[in-house]
Amino acid sequence: MSVRTPAAPGTRSGPLSARYLSFVAAVGLSAIGDAAWMIALASTVVGVAGPATAGAVLALAGLPRIVTMLVGGAVADRRGPARVMVGTDLGRCVVMLGAAGAVLVTGPSVPVLVAAAAGLTLLSAFFVPASGALRPLLLPERDLVRGNTLYLVGLRAGQAAGGPVGAWLVGLGGVVAVAVANAASFLVSALAVSRFREKAPEPRTTTGPRFVTRVAEGFRHVMGHRDLRRLVLVVGLAELASAGPVNIGLVLVADEIGAGLSGAGLLLTAFTVGATVAFGWGLVRPVGRRAGPVALVSLVAQAVVLVALGQVQATVAALACYGLLGLLSAQLGVVLVSQIQRGAETAVRGRVMSIMSLVVFAAPPLGNAVIGGAIEWFGLTTTMVAHGALALVAAAVYGSARALREARLD
Repeated sequence: MSVRTPAAPGTRSGPLSARYLSFVAAVGLSAIGDAAWMIALASTVVGVAGPATAGAVLALAGLPRIVTMLVGGAVADRRGPARVMVGTDLGRCVVMLGAAGAVLVTGPSVPVLVAAAAGLTLLSAFFVPASGALRPLLLPERDLVRGNTLYLVGLRAGQAAGGPVGAWLVGLGGVVAVAVANAASFLVSALAVSRFREKAPEPRTTTGPRFVTRVAEGFRHVMGHRDLRRLVLVVGLAELASAGPVNIGLVLVADEIGAGLSGAGLLLTAFTVGATVAFGWGLVRPVGRRAGPVALVSLVAQAVVLVALGQVQATVAALACYGLLGLLSAQLGVVLVSQIQRGAETAVRGRVMSIMSLVVFAAPPLGNAVIGGAIEWFGLTTTMVAHGALALVAAAVYGSARALREARLD
């Protein structure tokens, strides 16, 4: 697919090395901080201004990340992914300390909380593509799948721990306590990642407006490589197929089968358990030489499960479907991300990861906006068939390329 610039000999180590585990721990700490802050933000804004304002604040807080994601990838390629991650964590530390100080002086006002939330999501637009570009520089190619799996385990564990930690800190000292603890987690994360500074290659293009040119170069790289272009398209289609059913959809499915809100919580737990099983199995037995067939089968199976969700009448059946959906989504995500990382040239990998991340982050809002109205207008069965059809289209796109069908990640 492309020519990759290898890391210098001796700079890579296995996914279970202290070097890589400290990187995963750093990402997990950042995830704990992000999740804890979102809990504190939501609960504080609800208390200050009500649920409607809280919803608007949370929606607006995510916009900076989507708007600046492509710039984040360009900066990672220019400055080096580890350096960008360190700078991002230090910036988030400053934002949190500033928010804590402002709340102490003025109280938890909506403008202060919105500014802090926007600052965090803006900086995360630099962190996400940088972390995706750094992992292939830390790992031998044969360990990339296992390393990506371990990374996702750390990320999900951090997100899961962040909720209870945030709730506990809010009860302990309000939003100020969360902000200070969050700042500390970002500082520790920055110190951990600072060990992995790599010299980033200079951009190949030097003419024209700098960031515009560099971002455009990333798009040209993706569009100019047939398999890489297909992989990004498959990621987008797969995310659109599953985002709605996993987010708002599980509440609507639970309501349809009479399980209520408690049932929706169980469905989300089933999805998480399925993903956890996939991650655990991936650490023990990474896909390796079976990567292409596994991805193709996962897409087809995902389509079948989504269609089945439109037919379920019992909670047990719905739990089984969401458990399978979590397993298939996790397995598919690891394979597709690993293929994109391998396919992208080192010099533009940050920008390629930012394009993929933009697709991933844009899918949930779009999927959530569509599925509610679709179920109301066309019914659950038809809506889930449509989502299954999207997954089948993704399978067709993936299967149309022999290089992807026969891909190996060993």
